[in-house]
Amino acid sequence: MRRRKNTGLWLLITLATALPLPLLAQVNVEALRRDDPPLGYSGNFGGDLTLRTGNVDLVQLGLNARLYRVTESVTRLIVGNGGLGLLGGSRFSSSGLLHYRRTHRYNDVISPEWYGQLNYDRPQLLSFRVVTGGGARTSFASGEWGEFGMGAALMLEHERLDLPDAAVHSDETTVFRGSYFLTLRVVPNENLVVTSTTYLQPELGSFEDLRLLANLRIATSVTDELDLTVSFDLRYDSRPPDDISALDTNLRTGLRYIY
Repeated sequence: MRRRKNTGLWLLITLATALPLPLLAQVNVEALRRDDPPLGYSGNFGGDLTLRTGNVDLVQLGLNARLYRVTESVTRLIVGNGGLGLLGGSRFSSSGLLHYRRTHRYNDVISPEWYGQLNYDRPQLLSFRVVTGGGARTSFASGEWGEFGMGAALMLEHERLDLPDAAVHSDETTVFRGSYFLTLRVVPNENLVVTSTTYLQPELGSFEDLRLLANLRIATSVTDELDLTVSFDLRYDSRPPDDISALDTNLRTGLRYIY
C-alpha cells in the first residue's frame, strides 16, 4: 500500500454491521501492526457508531486507539479498545481492553517480545481478565508482495466470570496457555492490502481447552487520505461459560481517514 508522508493520527469511522461489538477477549496484534512504524512516537485514534430506530432503538459505540514508540532496537505498542451498547436506553453490552507489547529487534529473523493485557467483556460474561506472557515472532518470507510469518508465546491467564449461582463453569480460573499464530499479508498493488491471521491458544496440558481467533482484513485506497476497510473476525472457545455460544463472528466495514 502507498506510503504515508507523516505518522499523524488515523481516524477510523467504522460503519458497523448488525453483528455484535468487537471480540475483545483476544486481541489480534498482527492486524494492528504497521508495516514500517517510524522512529519516535506515532499512533491512531478511531471510533464507530451504529444507530437504529423503528422496531428496535439501538445505539452501539466503539472506540479504539494505539500508540507506538519505536527506537532502533525496540518497538513498544499500546492498544486500547472499548465498546458500549444501548438497547431501548438500557445498557445491554460493554467491553474494554488495554494491551501493552514490547518487541526487540534481535536480528533479521527472530524478534523476541513480551506483553500484558487487561480486559473485560460483558457479552461474554467476562468481569475481568489479565494476561501476561512472552515469546518470539519470525518472518518466513517478505518483499514488495507482502509478508508471511508466525509466532509463539507462553502466557499466564487469569479470568473472573459473572456467572449465576447454578452455573457449572468455574467463575474464576488461572491457567497457562500456549499462543501460536500464522499471519499472511499480501499487497497486490499500492492501493490494496489483504491480511489474514489465525491464533491458536490451547491450555497447557489440556488441549481440549482451546481458543481460536481468525481474522481477514481488506484495505483499499479511495483517495490519498481515505481508505475503505472490510474486516471479518471469527472466535471459537471450546469451553465457553454457561449459556454463551462457543462461536462468535464479527463483520465490519469502515472508512479510515489519514492526516
